[in-house]
Amino acid sequence: MDIADATIGVLVENQYQELEFWYPVLRFREAGANVVVIGPSNTTTYGSKLGFPVVPEANVADVNGADLDAVVIPGGFAPESLRRNPEVLRLVKEVHDRGSVVAAVCHAPWVLASAGLAKGVKLTSVSIIKDDMVNAGADYSEDNVVRDGKIVTARLPNDVGAWITKTIEVVAELPARETPSGLKAEQPVSAVYASPAKVRQRPAAPGSANYLQFAVTEV
Repeated sequence: MDIADATIGVLVENQYQELEFWYPVLRFREAGANVVVIGPSNTTTYGSKLGFPVVPEANVADVNGADLDAVVIPGGFAPESLRRNPEVLRLVKEVHDRGSVVAAVCHAPWVLASAGLAKGVKLTSVSIIKDDMVNAGADYSEDNVVRDGKIVTARLPNDVGAWITKTIEVVAELPARETPSGLKAEQPVSAVYASPAKVRQRPAAPGSANYLQFAVTEV
């Protein structure tokens, strides 16, 4: 597949790691791919760990695995929320099961584990979730970037260059699409912003020990 014909979905949630999100978005755009940022809501602002705001271009519930040639999962603390979203797990599994590419970095292999995709797969991650990966049945590697089939994983922000280079290589191995993806970003997200989005949290319900995160744009 020519990378210019590929549709790449990049997931986002609150507390995403800046380099692990923006580098794939900008690198795939530069390569000519159709890049679509996907989140739980396409009308909600999500904040990074340092306050970079993003409003997704597509709602994950509206995206099918067949729409994407690859799904990219950034790290930070966003995967803790992504892995609890049934629609995210559905999409990631659909992309994998149809033979397309799944790329995950840092904490993002948590999402692979929750989607049932880590068992028997050689992968890497940030070291503090190594035990989680091993307990999920993964063949854990200490390498900075690991490919197993169509799954590409990496450890840290310093590894994103090699991670996305490898991911582009794997996408290029895919067969050409018979029909173009119908998923397009009408207004691509921009890294330019006027006000930061600070992430806050609140109980899911009165007395609940489960907390929900939300971003507040500060003027």
